[in-house]
Amino acid sequence: MITQPLSRSLEIVLIGPPGAGKSTIAEALIAEHPLVMISTGQQLRTEIKARTRIGRMVEGYLQHGDLAPDSLMDRVLRTSLDSLDSEQGILLDGYPRTMRQAAGLALMLADYGRELDAVIALDVADDEVVRRLSGRRICEGAGDPFPVHIDDLASMLRCQERGGKPQQRDDDRPEIVRQRLVVYHEQTRPLLDYYASEGLLRRIDASGSPADVARRALAVLPQVAAGGIEL
Repeated sequence: MITQPLSRSLEIVLIGPPGAGKSTIAEALIAEHPLVMISTGQQLRTEIKARTRIGRMVEGYLQHGDLAPDSLMDRVLRTSLDSLDSEQGILLDGYPRTMRQAAGLALMLADYGRELDAVIALDVADDEVVRRLSGRRICEGAGDPFPVHIDDLASMLRCQERGGKPQQRDDDRPEIVRQRLVVYHEQTRPLLDYYASEGLLRRIDASGSPADVARRALAVLPQVAAGGIEL
């Protein structure tokens, strides 16, 4: 999938409910464009696995499907921004998730001489989210962990052939997924109206295959770089 290079670096936020495929779509975007992905969710999971102070603080929140405190998320994001070159564009996955974080993001970007260009929102039905996540597994013990799904026989066989074992994340259990959706609708969905009022929102249909969704998202970025109209 080859696309035209962007005319300038961009600061992009990727928003969607759990299971919308944000990480997969983010990987497709950074493979085609000079964007550095900052996944706060992945950073938190790394902290938890390493049993760091931050990891111990946040683990209980995530296990119950709740959001980590805003102040902690601010610290995680600022650490990532500190490490970037000023010419590198960014793709944020997992932040902001609350109105408080959205306000903080604008101020934080300004500290680094940056300004948000667009918010790409992935739209997917709640029932599909529960199906995707409750069947998702992480293949452990076969090199770098990678996602598989119980409905995708090929991915499950790939894990087995490499000597791995599919493991379910605690926050992918059906009851936790439903709680995560409640939190998303209460705290994160209001961001869509806010960013729409700012002229920054770009909505993407996240149903269908990851390749289809990636194509829709890739079509948005050149329009954003050129100052195109809201989709």
